[in-house]
Amino acid sequence: MHKIKLLFFLLTSLFLFNYSLQAQRSIDWEMTKNLDIYTSLLQQLNQHYVEDIQAGKMTKTAINAMLKDLDPYTVYYPEADIEDVRFLQTGKYGGIGSYVHIKNDTLIVGMPSVGFPFYKAGLRAGDIILKIDDKDATHKTMDEISDMLRGPAGTELTINYLDPKNRKPHSVKLRREEIKVKNVPFYTKINDSVAYVKLSGFTETAAQEVMNAIQTMNSNHQLKSLVFDLRFNGGGLLGQAVAIMDMFVPANEMIVSVRGKTTSENANYRTHQPALFPEMKVVVLVNNRSASASEIVAGSFQDLDRAVIMGQKSFGKGLVQKVYKLSYKSQVKITVAKYYIPSGRCIQALDYQHKDAEGHAATTADSLQAVFKTKNGRLVKDAGGILPDVKLKKNIMSDYTANLAAKYMIFDFATYYVNNYDSIVNLEQFEISDALYDDFVNFVQQHEFTYKTATEKIIAKLEKQAKEEGFDEEFKTHIELMKKELHDLKSKEVFKYKEEISRLLRIEIASRYFFLEGKVSASLRDDSEVKAAVELLNDSKRYYDLLSGGNQ
Repeated sequence: MHKIKLLFFLLTSLFLFNYSLQAQRSIDWEMTKNLDIYTSLLQQLNQHYVEDIQAGKMTKTAINAMLKDLDPYTVYYPEADIEDVRFLQTGKYGGIGSYVHIKNDTLIVGMPSVGFPFYKAGLRAGDIILKIDDKDATHKTMDEISDMLRGPAGTELTINYLDPKNRKPHSVKLRREEIKVKNVPFYTKINDSVAYVKLSGFTETAAQEVMNAIQTMNSNHQLKSLVFDLRFNGGGLLGQAVAIMDMFVPANEMIVSVRGKTTSENANYRTHQPALFPEMKVVVLVNNRSASASEIVAGSFQDLDRAVIMGQKSFGKGLVQKVYKLSYKSQVKITVAKYYIPSGRCIQALDYQHKDAEGHAATTADSLQAVFKTKNGRLVKDAGGILPDVKLKKNIMSDYTANLAAKYMIFDFATYYVNNYDSIVNLEQFEISDALYDDFVNFVQQHEFTYKTATEKIIAKLEKQAKEEGFDEEFKTHIELMKKELHDLKSKEVFKYKEEISRLLRIEIASRYFFLEGKVSASLRDDSEVKAAVELLNDSKRYYDLLSGGNQ
């Protein structure tokens, strides 16, 4: 009997081996065949097409179209774009250190970073860039502008720009530098025991920056609580997420496991040292723009019942990418695996392998999401991002305010303000006074700001439809009355939304004098979600009830 079982096992193993070998040969043949077809096609086009072809551009287009059918995270980088790969991994790039905007085809300086070339050359937000190395900077795309401004550290470029204060043109020669974007752009003590840390990325120094921020604030008076802000953090290096968790949970705690198509991609990542802040209470803020490594951190905090997650449901990216080198110094970032956080769940929201007729990735219905348990037995779900322990209503900006910002009214008024006021005496006490707000109202009126509301669009459709059906004369009086009433209502919106407009004005003006740090600091002052986090941290009973599952 034993010999029969052994023989059956050997025959089965041989069959599976042969089947696997044949399947692999079939895949290899398909690869060889299709590569040959592509090469032959390119050769025929090169020989016979009526115009000269650009083989490099065509190949890039073909590759991008092919990868687009997989997922948005598998990306090809030709040699010219390798700096983008370096920036993703290190947060470093060769350039001038400034945000720029395109307004009506005109290139405008956004916010220069302190200490870098634009800042040192005296360029400031609102300056209009006319030429870059004698090339016209108008009517360009942002990709074209980025190619013109970025380059190896040490190389030079000449900027011709217009000072909006006196409309005087300037020309300045700059030397590009290695720019390092901070992962922690701002941190502060909200009170003696509660700290706030904003983490905006996960490049190779993220964990060290978080540690330095906490230890700096912890040096004089021991902190008891932390508001850890991961809102709008799109993620980055998985290893940095694990290193951050190392500060808060004991050694040898499973943080994330990675599982791919091949065993070589499989890995488990655990903490490896005693926690630096084992007793510190933590509230993690997330929103629908918190993704990838941010979700590993938030999800691990939640699954291990080590922190309360607050805000809105996160993005839902549970995929892992690796960068591989290709021929001729090009590279490709490939999705190689899914990651699973401590409870065993994968929070990937979209299934890119199954798409509808329009090419949209499939989603898992809430009712079909699998249920898992945290360390304390709280129920959590997979396949849809991290659902906060405390859900906060998303602050939605009014259409009026959003249009003011989109049409540069707030940005341009801040430029006007800076041209008339040399400084802000005290950032913490700076407010938009009634008199200053009246100046803004006049500024908006002088610039003839307009925008169409959804109601106006509906009235226009109604007017058109009435005309087509021959009812335009009958409805004319009613439609004109609606237009007038709507016009009167719109004229009052600048006062109706004064509070939210004043907040944006204060943040933008603060950034002109105190740059990125001033911008984050000014936005923090009346941040309702941060205030809710602090209130929870001050209520220890509720905080620990949430983690134990007693007050969900």
